[in-house]
Amino acid sequence: MLCQSRKILGVFLILILGSHFELTAQLTTDADFKRQVYDRDFTFGATLNTQGYGINTRYGFLTSGYSKSAIELDIVNIRHPKENKTYPDFLSNSSGFVFGRLNSLYVVRTGYYREKILHDKTDQGTVSVSFFYSGGVSWGLLKPIFVQVQTQESNNFLVEERYDPTAPDRIIRGQAQFFRGINETTVRPGLYFKAGFYFDNHEQDERVRGAELGVIIDAYSSEMTIMHDAINNSVFIQLYLGINFGKKWTL
Repeated sequence: MLCQSRKILGVFLILILGSHFELTAQLTTDADFKRQVYDRDFTFGATLNTQGYGINTRYGFLTSGYSKSAIELDIVNIRHPKENKTYPDFLSNSSGFVFGRLNSLYVVRTGYYREKILHDKTDQGTVSVSFFYSGGVSWGLLKPIFVQVQTQESNNFLVEERYDPTAPDRIIRGQAQFFRGINETTVRPGLYFKAGFYFDNHEQDERVRGAELGVIIDAYSSEMTIMHDAINNSVFIQLYLGINFGKKWTL
């Protein structure tokens, strides 16, 4: 899987570089409408990546009409490729759980963002194309999985305990509530890098409505244990699609 992800990353970087040289030449194109240059912007949105989903927000400092800097925050869930939710159908009141999953991995990214317009809007309602990159600290949160089990020792009553796929004489009725075990979450600091293209097509100049397509790399010093009896990685390479909304203003 890691080898395949590296190939995808290589192809994507080639596309980025090729598009950069092609679109930079279009910077001389003058827009047919008078575009206001703002000082600040704020965006929020949702992302869907090849291993999960999440939300993101940015507070930007527009350094010119064609570039900006920002601080960004991402909160995402990263799934293991072998995760597959199971439902014990023979129990009428059971809930689903992922067989073999020891921990859920959530990632909080805090970093610095740069964006440069490669192709500006030529009229209201048209699309601007930007290239962006960002990087910073990737906080990996491993939250242990707790399940509801029925054992002979408990006289067939349900008890909640940390999931152990090797424990005998257990009938798992489903996963416990989300906040069960949150106080046992392990925090692992790492680094991330993100790059891609941003497309904005909002008709109002002071509003932001766009989509971004890119690649993200999260790297940690040790493996992030998600699944039992499976390969757990310390580096995660993901392609992602994001939708963002927001506004601009002048101080």
